[in-house]
Amino acid sequence: MTLRRRIIRILLILLLLPPILAGVAGWLVAPGFLHPIRRELTPDLIREADASFAHSGGHREDFDVRATDGILLRGWIVRPDHPNGNWVLLFHGVADNRIGVIGQSEFLLRAGYSVVMMDARAHGASEGQLATYGWLERNDTKSIIDALLTQLRRRRTDIQVQLGPIPPELLGNFPEQSPHPPPPPTPHIFVLGESMGAGIALQSAAADPRIEGVVAEASFATLREASYDYAGLRRSPFLGKTLFAPFSWMLLYRGEKLTGLPVAEVSP
Repeated sequence: MTLRRRIIRILLILLLLPPILAGVAGWLVAPGFLHPIRRELTPDLIREADASFAHSGGHREDFDVRATDGILLRGWIVRPDHPNGNWVLLFHGVADNRIGVIGQSEFLLRAGYSVVMMDARAHGASEGQLATYGWLERNDTKSIIDALLTQLRRRRTDIQVQLGPIPPELLGNFPEQSPHPPPPPTPHIFVLGESMGAGIALQSAAADPRIEGVVAEASFATLREASYDYAGLRRSPFLGKTLFAPFSWMLLYRGEKLTGLPVAEVSP
């Protein structure tokens, strides 16, 4: 074999080997991408959360919600000492749980906002095996808001039943007024998320008009763009879009085959 042929062979290997290895890596990584490591909600983490709530004047209660596909989502409702009547849903990042947004809950509780802190599906104490980075989670948010508003209406009804109607003699010179107090206004609902949670927050707001405002911290643009970033070793998306692009292609392709969902269309 001539020296020239050897050089050509070496160059071809150097040119083709990285994309091939990247494609194999994307195929192997896809299941882990969809099945993130669970951060368990341990007693120590719960004590840490309770200490935080005590410091910021919050009072928590368990809040479980059944998603439309039957998955049980677990979390907390936390009310401040002096609620302003409005709510913020908090969304944590990938491979984390509700404790990951405990810092955000502190300044919100001090400002009078009540918060909902849920473990995303396939995270923490919630059920589910697949994380879809917003595709299914946006519908989970709808179920959470439905359950929250149902609970608030039930609490108002219970309070009105306990108080009873206003006695006629207390109406004074305004007999035309109803003996029942007017219902409180519908609360404003906002969402705040970081990383994966930011992507879920944005997609949830697009799917549910009851969400009036979003704070999204470090969201990914699209899942395809995020896969390019990972393919480029989180240093150069350009590498992920060129030499290591097969990683992204195989990751999304196998992800769609494993889930039956259009994973590549996930787009905050």
